[in-house]
Amino acid sequence: MGRRRRQWWGYSHPHSRAAVHLFFWLLVAGVLGAAYWWLRGRHAPVRRAPVRVAQGVVAGLAVGLILVGTTWRSLTDLGDAPVCAAPPGEDWGSTDEVAPLTASVAAQKVATWPETGLAMLYADARGLTVCRYAAADYYVGVVAEAVAGKRTVNFGDMVVSPRFPTLPADAAALAAHESRHRPQWAVATLLGGPAAFPVAYGVDDFFFPGARNHFERLAGLSSGGYAWEGAGPVLGARQVLALVLVAGGATGLVVRHRYRRRERVRAG
Repeated sequence: MGRRRRQWWGYSHPHSRAAVHLFFWLLVAGVLGAAYWWLRGRHAPVRRAPVRVAQGVVAGLAVGLILVGTTWRSLTDLGDAPVCAAPPGEDWGSTDEVAPLTASVAAQKVATWPETGLAMLYADARGLTVCRYAAADYYVGVVAEAVAGKRTVNFGDMVVSPRFPTLPADAAALAAHESRHRPQWAVATLLGGPAAFPVAYGVDDFFFPGARNHFERLAGLSSGGYAWEGAGPVLGARQVLALVLVAGGATGLVVRHRYRRRERVRAG
């Protein structure tokens, strides 16, 4: 009997392996990550065992977080979440102002599904009150007690706020401001994966802190509680040191790449 041919859809087939790798990079690193793997990564040489183990651990953690967030968001039904109300009992973002579910909003919700799920898991674990800002179809997890130094944190389609305004008008303005971060999350996730927005925001906030932050300026400074401070970067000792380290690292990578290329040429 001849050797049995493997089915083309089996993982052992090169096309199947390529499809799995491409899907992984799309899931974890977005379109840009998948494009990089397609152009460079799939032709990379096989790494040593310790490197492969480290890569596997990081990949497993990334996929695990995405799966947990996606599952929790899918199982969490917030369709009957109460409309957010300020402590005095006055409703804001009332049902009379419910925004229609447009194609754009639906796409933003789908793109940020895993991140929102992780935020909802955190809210459930902390026992936070979750309400709905109906005007933007957006969720707010309110921490009961204000914690000094804590900031309002946005996660895709949800915001976790340790200190929420008590005046309905201010609370509605802040919720509207935070909901404008949702399309930023969605675009960043599509381009670079679920971690792209917090990384981009952190880097931007490092050089453009507070009201200088480009993402906050796009979302609206006044509604977010920011006062105009200028548009230029802040170049203190930490920022200068970071730039020097990045420049040094980039130079080292270029030198290393050229050295390896010369070695390959000599080896024939």
